[in-house]
Order: sequence, then C-alpha cells, then structure tokens
Amino acid sequence: MYGIWCSNVTDIRKEALTEYVKSIISDNEIVLLSLNGDASFRRYFRVANLPYIAVDAPPETQKNREFVFIDKALEKASIRVPKIIAFDLEKGFMLLEDLGDVTFAKASAGDSQKAFYHKAVEELVKLTDVTFDEKEFSLPLFDEKFIRFELSLFDTWMLEKALNVELTAKERQGLDECYEVLAQNCLLQSQTAMHRDYHSRNLMVADDTLCMIDFQDMVKGPVTYDLASIVYDCYINLDKELIEELTEKAFCLYTSRGVVNGSYADFKKSLLLTSLQRHVKVLGIFCRLSIRDGKDGYLKDLPRVINYVLNECDCDSRMLPLKAVVEKYVKGKF
Repeated sequence: MYGIWCSNVTDIRKEALTEYVKSIISDNEIVLLSLNGDASFRRYFRVANLPYIAVDAPPETQKNREFVFIDKALEKASIRVPKIIAFDLEKGFMLLEDLGDVTFAKASAGDSQKAFYHKAVEELVKLTDVTFDEKEFSLPLFDEKFIRFELSLFDTWMLEKALNVELTAKERQGLDECYEVLAQNCLLQSQTAMHRDYHSRNLMVADDTLCMIDFQDMVKGPVTYDLASIVYDCYINLDKELIEELTEKAFCLYTSRGVVNGSYADFKKSLLLTSLQRHVKVLGIFCRLSIRDGKDGYLKDLPRVINYVLNECDCDSRMLPLKAVVEKYVKGKF
C-alpha cells in the first residue's frame, strides 16, 4: 500500500525509526514489518499488532513537508487520507494511520467496478475545494515549463535512448508544434489542485470509503488531468461505455461547481488532449524506469499506452505529426 518504495536504505534508519515510534506510542516492544515495493527511497513499515504505518522518508530526497500540508488540506476538503499521528520533518520520520491492504484495483474488480469508479469521480471533484494558506504553503504550478519537460521525457527516453531514433527536421518541428498545442490545452483550462497520479494503484479502500495516497507531488493544474488519469488508466482498459458515463458525470459535477463553463464536446476534447499529454510523458517514464532504474515491469504496459496515444491523436487534426512519429518509430516495438 501507500504507493511504491524500496529497501534501499540502511538498517540504521530503520532502527532509528523504531525508536521514534516507541517514543510516540510508549511501547518498548514495537516491531516494524517491511512493506516491499519497487521504487523510491521512501519506505513503509506496518507496526505489528497496531493500526499504524511507520514511514522512513529521508528528508534530502522526499517531499515530507509537502505531504504533511497536503494531507491536512485534503482532510479539510472532506477527502479521506491517512491520518498523520506524528511526524519529524528533520529526521524524515512519520507515523500514519494504517488504511489496510485493499487497493482500489482490487476493490473495483468484477461487479463492483462501476460503483467504485463512480465513487472515484465523486472524490476527484472534491479536489476543487482544496485550498492552502499561501503564507505557509502553495502548490507548484503545472506551467508551460513543467509541461514541456514532461513531454521531453518521450523524446529523451523512448525515442533517443530506447529506440535510437533521430528525427528529421520536419518531424522535430511537427512534434514541437504538437507539444505547443498540448501545453496550451492544459494552461487554458480551469486550474485546480491536481493529484497527478490519480489511478487504480494510488487509491485505497477502507471501510468502503476511497482514500487518496501518494499525493506529495500534487500541483496546481488543469481540471481534466486527474480525470484522464483514472478513466484512461495506464494499467487498465475500461469499457468505452463506462468511460463515457464517467466523463459525463465529471462534466456535470464540475459544471455545477462553476469550474467548467463550456460545452460537453469542448470538455471531452480537452480531456482527450490532456490525456494525450499525460500518456506521451508516460511513454518516456516507463522507458526511463527500465533503462535507468532497471525496472522492466512497466514495459508490459507500454502497448496499452501506445494505443492510447494513437487513438487520442485522432481527436484533433493538429496531432497528426505526433501520430506519424509514433506509428513510424514506436508502434510494434514493445
């Protein structure tokens, strides 16, 4: 649970974390049970026989301050998150509520799928209520520089490093023009708190309630971004009928809140272009995880993401240069 992590930290920190937990709950018999994952320097441990998760998050690499501020802001907006029992930002230790082992992916399997995805959209819309005291904390902006960097991951890690592709001058110009359209699509939408990874692997279910986790990378960005993450999930293919149903539901909820003012057709096109930006980024990230970090497990999901990209390019004729590059150099290579 709680995202992805690894055992790539010395036992000295685990011993120190154990002592920290003992000091919080006044119990000298504390035992921490490792919860294993595949990335990041953030480690999670279940406290044996107690409803707590101990977190080892080295402050030099982890966004602990962000986690604390965002957790409190989400809770204030009536979004279920792990309660923070205690934290030490200097040491990089936290004690959190244990939300259990039921992931959204597990809970939404089979006949429960539609009901849980509707819940996911209802929870997602609550992000428009998330606010911060700007004097204490503010979310980073998903601005043009941020967006263009994400898109460049595709160029660097998939085209150049994974496939050894050297684009022609015309292809490069075409991609740049597509990237500009994708950036402007994001920037011209209503901007709100944005989870960035709101999908089946980053939601938990506790007492039949959806719980958000792994939100420390939250930014302020386009309103359709998280909807794109959940309905065009990189790890799951939803039926087209359910996607349409969820998109309409989100549109109605956002419209009722005054966050979206245009037509449903405009909203849907913005959603597809936002999803396209995200999926192009993901193509680069999955290759980077394999090449740089030795994590090849994500490669099996690349065909799904490539298909998303090809289909989403069809929503706007300006995306034809991007589609041509993907069809020429990427399709069928993974």
